[in-house]
Amino acid sequence: MNAKVRTLVMTGAVIAVLAGCASAPSGGTTARTTATHPACPEGSQYPPNVAGAVDFTDSIRHDSVNYTYLPSVKVTPAQVGLVVTRIQCSMLNWPQDHAVPAHWANDTATALTVGTPVHRVKGFSPGCRLAVYVSGQPRAYIAMNMAKHGPVPRPCAKVAAW
Repeated sequence: MNAKVRTLVMTGAVIAVLAGCASAPSGGTTARTTATHPACPEGSQYPPNVAGAVDFTDSIRHDSVNYTYLPSVKVTPAQVGLVVTRIQCSMLNWPQDHAVPAHWANDTATALTVGTPVHRVKGFSPGCRLAVYVSGQPRAYIAMNMAKHGPVPRPCAKVAAW
């Protein structure tokens, strides 16, 4: 499977999990003691001796929008704007004895640590593109919409053939 198809499949899986989920469930739900931050929703615990493994794409959920890192979309330091939020929940250390939560809170990331600043991209609405510094280099995250054939960049993200 080529990288573009693999990315599309994994992004689709992540967006399917994230779609329509704006915040953590309320009404008696408490954060696990193993949660990386109180903003992380609790996934159900598997039965004893059962574990799961998830291979996430590099994604962010912010303001009820799902953003995906597409390596082909570049951003320069000059394009990185003001901080709009910080990552509140990270899936980096998700416990294998818990299912991935059905509802993801805003400002959740799959591959970024809690506290990571998330920036605007100059020339784009925050609902279209965001940027994060990873290992000192800016990385663009593209807002995605679900389509019949899977996730596609929002038209406002102006992504050439990916």
